[in-house]
Amino acid sequence: MFNKKIVAAVVAISGLFINSAANAQAYAGATVGKAHWNVDCAGTINCKTNDTSFNILGGYNINANWGVEASYYSLGKIKAGFGTVAGIGNVTGEMKATGVDLAGVYRAQLGNNWGLFTKLGVAYSKGEGSVSLANYSISDSKHSTNVMLGVGATYSFTPNFAVRAEIDSRKVDFNYTNGNITNLNIGVQATF
Repeated sequence: MFNKKIVAAVVAISGLFINSAANAQAYAGATVGKAHWNVDCAGTINCKTNDTSFNILGGYNINANWGVEASYYSLGKIKAGFGTVAGIGNVTGEMKATGVDLAGVYRAQLGNNWGLFTKLGVAYSKGEGSVSLANYSISDSKHSTNVMLGVGATYSFTPNFAVRAEIDSRKVDFNYTNGNITNLNIGVQATF
């Protein structure tokens, strides 16, 4: 079910590119960075709350200031160790999150090369969690829709190629908890 939604988002983004190529208003890009999960590590003996993240994005500039942007994202995986439990063995847990988002974007150009942007939208996330007890593993997943917010900057090397840096935040729900995840990333985008 989740894969069908990703395919639908890719088809929708592709439609934006096809319909707007003549106006040079569409763009696509990719970023990589670090996601920080704001989760409680109480009761663990080790806890990793940061991991590598990535976004694949596409957008359409409606005019010089307003646009829409969609992306597929992976916010990495966090892990925790709870130690050895008598009669059970070593207990570990991990959570990961992926999803798609759709946001409205407001842009402000600062001179010829620099631009700032902010975006506000909805994120459809899949939060997956698992706990391993010795040789046994229990896992579950939950889909959720929450608000996402982001701010960033671009620097254009040419009219059609730019680097971008951004920070965004979203909440991902899991069956027994939720996590507020802040994602700092950098990448490139190309305008068509």
